[in-house]
Amino acid sequence: MKIKIVSLGCRLNQSEIESVSFALRHRGHEITRSNDADVFIINSCAVTLRSERKTRQLVNQALHAGVRINAARKIIVAGCVSERLLKEKNVFHIPNGYKYLIPELVSDWSFFDKLAACREARFALGPPLESSFTRVNLKIQDGCDNFCSYCVVPLLRGKPQSKPASQVKEEFIRLINAGYKEILLTGVMVGRYESAGIGLADLVEEILSAEGRFRVHLSSLAPVYLDEKLMDILGHDKMVKHLHLSLQSGSDAILGRMNRSYTAGRYISLVESIRKKNPCFNLTTDVIVGFPGETEADFDGTLDLIREAGFSHVHTFRYSPRPGTAAARMDDTVPESVKTERSAAVIALSEGQKQGYYASFDNRESIFLSERTRNGVTSGFNEYYVPVAVNGKLKRNEFFTLMTILEPGGLRLTGTIKPGSEESRSVCP
Repeated sequence: MKIKIVSLGCRLNQSEIESVSFALRHRGHEITRSNDADVFIINSCAVTLRSERKTRQLVNQALHAGVRINAARKIIVAGCVSERLLKEKNVFHIPNGYKYLIPELVSDWSFFDKLAACREARFALGPPLESSFTRVNLKIQDGCDNFCSYCVVPLLRGKPQSKPASQVKEEFIRLINAGYKEILLTGVMVGRYESAGIGLADLVEEILSAEGRFRVHLSSLAPVYLDEKLMDILGHDKMVKHLHLSLQSGSDAILGRMNRSYTAGRYISLVESIRKKNPCFNLTTDVIVGFPGETEADFDGTLDLIREAGFSHVHTFRYSPRPGTAAARMDDTVPESVKTERSAAVIALSEGQKQGYYASFDNRESIFLSERTRNGVTSGFNEYYVPVAVNGKLKRNEFFTLMTILEPGGLRLTGTIKPGSEESRSVCP
C-alpha cells in the first residue's frame, strides 16, 4: 500500500512519526510523496492557531484529492488536533497515546472500532532503525503539567511520563549500531526526565559512555531544569554544543503572567554560566510577542535580553489564544498589527545575530558530519549545530575536520577538509 505522511510541529512529533514510518515500511508498505497514495497520514500540531489551521487545510486537501484521484483513500489524523476535528467519512482520528496502533490500523481498518478498548502507550513505538538521515530523534519523555498560561500542550499530552532508563539505553545502542552518528534526545519537557532515581544528566552521562564515535544532542530545555551537572555534561566531546533554551519573554511581568518559573535575571545568569565554560556555545530560543498585557517597555526588555544572550536564532511566535488556557481568558489583548511589528523586529535582530555568530567560525576548525550531496556540494552540520557546505562529494555519514570560511553575505559557511581529520577536536577561540 502507498502511504503519504506529512508531519507538523515539534521534534517529539517528528520522532513519533519517524517510528511509525519505519514500522509501516517494515510491514511492506511504500512511503511516498505522491498525492495518489492509498493512505494519507497527517501528524498534527495544535500549539498555535496557525499550526491547527494548517492541519485542517491538509485534511481538506487530502479529501479533495481523494475525490479527484483516489476515492477509496483513507486519511489518518494523528496527534494533538485529532480530537478537535469533526468526524468525516474515511477520516480516522488517532490521539497521541495511540499512534503505535497506526500500522495495525492500516493493515485492518476495522481495527479502528476497537481503539477505545486499547491501552494508551506513549513509549510503545520502537526507534526507526532504517532511515536516509544521519541524525535521528529518540523520544525519552512525554507530557507536561507546568501549565504555562498560554500553552495547550498539558491538555493534549497529559501528565509527565519518562521512558525507563534501561529502554532508553537499549534503544540508543540499537540506533548507534544501525549507523546513526547523531542522536537527539527529545520529549515535551526533557528536563523533567526521571526514571527510578535517574535524572536527565545521569541518563546522558550513561549513554555518552557507549562505544563508538557519535554525537548526542539535547532538544529544547526549560531554564529551570538546567543545573550545574548538566552544564558540565554539555561540554563533553560527544555532545553537540547547542541548546535551545526556552525564553518566551525578557520581561519579568510577562513571565509572571505566563506562569514561567524564572526571571530574566535568572535566565541571563544561566547564559553567562554556559558561556563561561564555552564562549562559542550555540544558544537558540523561542519568544512569544504580543502576549496579553505586553507593553512597549516589556517588549524592549525582550529585545535587550536577546542582545545580551547573543542567540544565533530566535524562533518567533505571534501570540494566539488557545482554547482552555488561562491566557485565553486574559484582557489587555495586543493588536495584531503590533504583534506583526514586534515579530518583525525580533526576526531582524535574530538574523543579525546569526550573521555575527556564523562569523565566529571564519577561518576556524570545525568537526563536520556529512549528511547529503547535491549538485556536487556536500552539506552537514558542525559540532555547534551550524550548517556547513563542502565542495565535492564526501562519504555520507562520516566525521571530517574542516577549516571553515564565511562566505560573502555572512549566512553561509564553506569548509575544506584538513588532513588527519579523524583525530582532530573542536577549537574554540
